[in-house]
Amino acid sequence: MKYGVVKYGFFAAGCLLVADASDARAAVAAAPAATTADPVDQLKLPYERFTLPNGLTVIVYTDHSAPTVLVSLTYRVGSKDEPEGKTGFAHLFEHMMFQETPNRKDEYFSRLNQAGAININGNTTTDRTRYFEIIPTQALDLALWMESDRMQYLLGAIDAKALDSQRAVVKNEKRQHGTAASDAQSDAFLAALYPANHPYAHSTIGSMRDLDAASVEDARSWFDSYYGASNAILLLAGDIDASTAREKVAKYFKDVRPGSRTQSIARWVPTLGEHKDLHFYGKDGHVTLSRTWPVPSGDEREGTLLNLMASTLSGSPDAPLNAALVEHDGPALSVGAIFQDSFVNGIFTVSVDLKPGADIAEVERRIDAVMAAQLRDGPNARMLQQYRRTADKDLLAGLEDPQSVGGILEEGELAGGDPLLFKTERRWQTEATPATIAAVARKWLTRPYITTRTDPEPTTTPAVADSVDRTRSPAVAATPAVTGASPATLPPIERATLSNGAQLVVVRRPKLPLVSVTFAFATGRFIGRDYPRGLSSLTLGSLFEGSKRYPAETIKATMRDLALYPVGIGDQRQSSVTFSTDSASLDQATAFTTEVLREPLFPQKKVDEHRLAVDQSFDSYERNPSGALEAVFSQALWGKDHPVGHIETRDEAKSISRAAMLDFYQHELSPANMTAYFVGDITLEHARALMEANLAGWHQGVKPAPTVDVPAARPTGVRVVLIDIPGATQSQVLGGRLMEMWEPRRSMAEVLANGALGGAFTSRINLNLREDKGWTYGIRSNLGGSLRSQRTFYVKGAIQADHTADAIREVLREIRDFNADRPLTATELQDQKTTVLNKLKTVLTSNRNYVMAMMDAQERGMPLDYLQSMPAVIDSITLDEAQKVARETFHADDFVWAIAGDLRKIEPEIRALNLGPVEVQDVYGHRIR
Repeated sequence: MKYGVVKYGFFAAGCLLVADASDARAAVAAAPAATTADPVDQLKLPYERFTLPNGLTVIVYTDHSAPTVLVSLTYRVGSKDEPEGKTGFAHLFEHMMFQETPNRKDEYFSRLNQAGAININGNTTTDRTRYFEIIPTQALDLALWMESDRMQYLLGAIDAKALDSQRAVVKNEKRQHGTAASDAQSDAFLAALYPANHPYAHSTIGSMRDLDAASVEDARSWFDSYYGASNAILLLAGDIDASTAREKVAKYFKDVRPGSRTQSIARWVPTLGEHKDLHFYGKDGHVTLSRTWPVPSGDEREGTLLNLMASTLSGSPDAPLNAALVEHDGPALSVGAIFQDSFVNGIFTVSVDLKPGADIAEVERRIDAVMAAQLRDGPNARMLQQYRRTADKDLLAGLEDPQSVGGILEEGELAGGDPLLFKTERRWQTEATPATIAAVARKWLTRPYITTRTDPEPTTTPAVADSVDRTRSPAVAATPAVTGASPATLPPIERATLSNGAQLVVVRRPKLPLVSVTFAFATGRFIGRDYPRGLSSLTLGSLFEGSKRYPAETIKATMRDLALYPVGIGDQRQSSVTFSTDSASLDQATAFTTEVLREPLFPQKKVDEHRLAVDQSFDSYERNPSGALEAVFSQALWGKDHPVGHIETRDEAKSISRAAMLDFYQHELSPANMTAYFVGDITLEHARALMEANLAGWHQGVKPAPTVDVPAARPTGVRVVLIDIPGATQSQVLGGRLMEMWEPRRSMAEVLANGALGGAFTSRINLNLREDKGWTYGIRSNLGGSLRSQRTFYVKGAIQADHTADAIREVLREIRDFNADRPLTATELQDQKTTVLNKLKTVLTSNRNYVMAMMDAQERGMPLDYLQSMPAVIDSITLDEAQKVARETFHADDFVWAIAGDLRKIEPEIRALNLGPVEVQDVYGHRIR
C-alpha cells in the first residue's frame, strides 16, 4: 500500500511461565506456540465510511483515548498529474493552500495554533496531496470550517503576491534538499527508467525553470481542476464518533463545489528494452552499486509478493544478500533490497555499499548468484515466516495510536477504494509460498534493469589565491630545435527494589497485549572515570553481536523467530537496553535479552567493523564540509579541549578496543545503577518475577562511576567561523550563545517565549525570512537540551546565498525587537501555552513514550510523573515572567556564528557585519586564515 511496507495483524503466542533462571534461559531456544485462529481476520476497527452529496468521501475512526482528533484531507492529485512544462506544480500548490482566503485574512497556521492544534502540515507525493493537523476535540468545528473554506474559497485569494511568496519558499526547499549534481543524477535516473510521457518521468519538486514559469492562471486552473469535494478524502481519527462527524462534516462542507475526479493513468509498468548503466559521483566515501527494475504496485498481488521477496533478501546476517556479500569478511559494507510502492507502478531495487578496494566484478557475480537462487527457489520458508511475524507485530504496535490506524484506513481508501485493503494484501502475503513468490519474481526480475554505480568524488585541493602572477604573461624563450617526439495523565506508577539492588518501575496499560521494556543504567559519556569518547555507545550497541552461550548467528535467528529487536544505546549520562514485544512472548523475550546482557562477547569483528565504518564516516565528513557546521560552532562556543567542544579526530574514533569495551561493561553496568522499566500489559508481580529469575546474581558488588557535570565553557574567542563550500547556492547558518542550566519553571518560560520568537513555524523569525522575504525554506531558534551543564540558545537555517548577510541582520533585529520595541505579547504567550499543553496531551500515546518520559524525568532529577505537574506550571507563567526570562536569555550580543557556504560570494558581506573576530576553518576547526 502507499503508506510503505504493509503493517498489519495481531501476533499471539503461547505464554511460557518462568519458574527460575535456568528455566528462563532454556526458554530462549523454544519457539513461540502457534495459534490456530487468524487474529487479523477477526480484527474489527471501529470506523465508518460515508459520502456527502457533493462527492466528498469521509472516513471516521473512533478512539477516545486522548482528547484530540486527526483531521486529514487528501486530494487525489500529485506530480503524476502535471502536464509538460508544469513540473513541481502539485507541490507548489500544496504551499498555496496555506495562504489566506477571502473569509480568513490571516495565516492558516495562526488560527489553528491559537486553538491548540499541533502537527499542522501538508505533503505531496507522485500520487496525492495531503493536508493534516491534530486538534483538541473542542476545536474540530474550527478545523472543518478552515478545511472546507480553503477547499471552496481559496480561488478568490490566489494572486501574484501569494504565488511569488510560495514560489520562493519552494525554490529554497529545492535548494536545501538537493544540489545541481544530485538533481542531475535524479533526472538521469528517471529518464533511464521511464518513457518521457510516463507520469513518473519527472521529480515531484520539479525544475527551477518550470517553477519560475508558473503563473497565477496556472494556479487557479489547478485549483478548479483538482480541489473539489469529489476528488478528496476526509479522515477524522480519534476522539470523535460517527454520528457527530456526519453532522459536522455535512454542515461545513455543504457549500463546497463537487468538482471532478482526477483523470489519470491507473497502471503503467514501463518496459526497459535493454539493460542500462548509469555512472555517478557522490559525497559518500565508498562505491555504491544498485540494480533497479520497474514492477507492479503494492496494491496488486504481484507487487505484494515482490515486496515479500525484497523483505527476505536482506536485513539479517543469514539473509541471502547479507550472507553472500557482508558476512564472513565479504566485500560489502551493507546491502539492501527494497520494494518502493506508488500507484502507477512500483520499483524493485537491490543496493550494495562496497568496502574500499572491493572487486566490483566479484560483487556483481555474487549478486547474480544470489538472485539466480532466489528466482529459482524463492525465499527461505523460515525467513518468510519471520517477516510475517514481524509485520503482524508492527501493526499491533501501530494500533496504539489512532492517527496511525486512521492513516491505514485512509491509504486503503485512496489506493483501492477500500479502507480495509491492508487485509487483502495481508491475505496475499499469508497465502504466498516460496514457489509462488519465485514465479512472480521470475516474471519481473529476469527483465532488463538499470545498474547505477556511484563512486566517491575525487579528492581535490582548493585553488591557492595569488599563487600565480596574473599581471603579466611569462616570457617565451626562443624555440629550440626539434630533436624528437614529446503530556497526558500517567497511570499509577508502581516501584520496587529488587534483591540485587536494582530499581523496578512498572506502569500497567492493558489496552493492547504489548509491553515495552527498558533496562536503564546511570552511565554514559560523562562519568567519573576516563574512557575513550564513544565507548559507551559502541559497547551498548554491540551487546547483541554474540554471547558466551549464543554465537551471533543464533542470536540473530532467535530475534527473528521472536520478532524481537532489542537496542542498546549509550548516551551522555543514561545508557539503556530496550525492547518491545507482545505480552504472550514477554517471558521468552526477557529471558533472551537478559541472557545476552549477562555474558556478551564483544567480538573483535565488531571492533574491526567499527574502525572500517569510522574511515567511511570520516571520508564522507571531509567531503561534506556543511556537515561540520555544528562541530566548529561547538568548538568556538565551548573550547577546543572542552568535552563538548572538542572535535573528534579519525585516530581518536578508531582508538576504541575490545578490551576497553569489556572494561566499560564490567565496571559501569550493574544493578547498582540500573532501573528496569516495564510499561504495558504487565503487572508489578510479573515484572518482579522476571527480573529476579533472570538477573538476580548479575554483576553483584560492582560499583559504577558516578555521572558528573560538564565543566564550564572555555570559548576560543572566535566569534564567526566560516567554512567554504564552493558553488553552494545556500548558506548554512548557525548562531548561538550559552545560557543557564535547566530548571523546570524557568526553562518552560523559555520554551514558551522561544516558540513565539523563532521556535514555531508561525514564529517571528521564520515568518519574516520565509514568508515575507522568501530567503529560506525554514529557519528556527532552539534551546539546547543539556541537563547538567550550560545550555545553548541558537538560531539555525539554510539561507539563499545572496541574502546570507541580510538574513543575519534580520535575525539580530528580531531578537533585539523581542526584548525592546516589540516584546512577547499576551496573545503570543497564550498561543504557545495552548500548543505546548496540547502536545503534552498527545505525547503519551504508546508504551515506549511512557518509558521515555519516565527516563527523562529520572535524568532531570524530577518525580517520574512530573509531566502531570507541567500543565499547572505552564498555566501559571505570566507575561511579565516570560518577558523577563526572554530579556535575560534571548540576546545576541555574545553570539558565536558558524556559516558554511560559497565564501567567494558571502565572505565580504559577513565580515562587513562586524560580528566579531572571524576565522575561515576546515572541518576539524583548524584555522585556514
